[in-house]
Amino acid sequence: MPKLGIDVSSYQGSSLSYFQEFKKLGADFAVVKLTEGTNYVNPKASAQVANSLKVFGAVSVYHFFQGYGTAEAKYFLAWVKKYGLDKSTVLVIDVEAPGLPYNPTPQVNVFLKYLIDHGYKNVVTYGSASWFNNTAGTHVIHRAQLIDKHIWVASYGASQPGVANANSWQFSDNWHGVDASYDFDGSLSGSKTSEKPSYYITPGLYQVRLKWLPVYKTTDFKKSDKRYTRYGTGSRFWATPVKHGKITRLYINGQGYVSSNKWYVKFLKKSKPKTK
Repeated sequence: MPKLGIDVSSYQGSSLSYFQEFKKLGADFAVVKLTEGTNYVNPKASAQVANSLKVFGAVSVYHFFQGYGTAEAKYFLAWVKKYGLDKSTVLVIDVEAPGLPYNPTPQVNVFLKYLIDHGYKNVVTYGSASWFNNTAGTHVIHRAQLIDKHIWVASYGASQPGVANANSWQFSDNWHGVDASYDFDGSLSGSKTSEKPSYYITPGLYQVRLKWLPVYKTTDFKKSDKRYTRYGTGSRFWATPVKHGKITRLYINGQGYVSSNKWYVKFLKKSKPKTK
């Protein structure tokens, strides 16, 4: 199973009980906003970092990027060190500011290289699926050109990140009031685990793990085929696995198709539901 994480900034809480509550809800780790540009530090960062460490045993931190690679990397790293975060800490560059150039990739690389050269080798680049796929029309992040290929992709209301081989996926901007993500391989949480997704092949009763599980008209899961129907966390349905290439989809009679990914749904019991 992927690890579930939350990311927090000055807009969220910072108390020990705040993080304990999210652990009770199922969160495994937290990513804290530390800095932005070259003159802003999150006023709650100190408490958020400390309490994340107490509750989860680790913390990852991120910098909101404004486009100036070296200057911002120096500023970010100075605060990383002030908080006593060692070189095993996961450091994230958040690439989403609308004022960035059309292709911020070169300056992102400057930022990443500075961190890596100073011994902080666990780095991740965050951005929306539309930027990584060059579908936003205004910005593009060229993953193939990044000096470190670990990416954290934001894509909401979808059944998957939307970018091939994404390391982490921010699937919601409002999971109990916070942004929430799945860390597929440990690169965001620093857990250094690795597990490939697997898919159910047994007809029966299933329960939704995600906040929202989209329903599609066909097994291709194209955006144009997405239905208005969707299932929320805890929803149950009877479904039959249907072959789709090397994996399966779940067919819900009269509704359509949903993902059979074991990270997204949970198998409850076997049955013989109606088929197409």
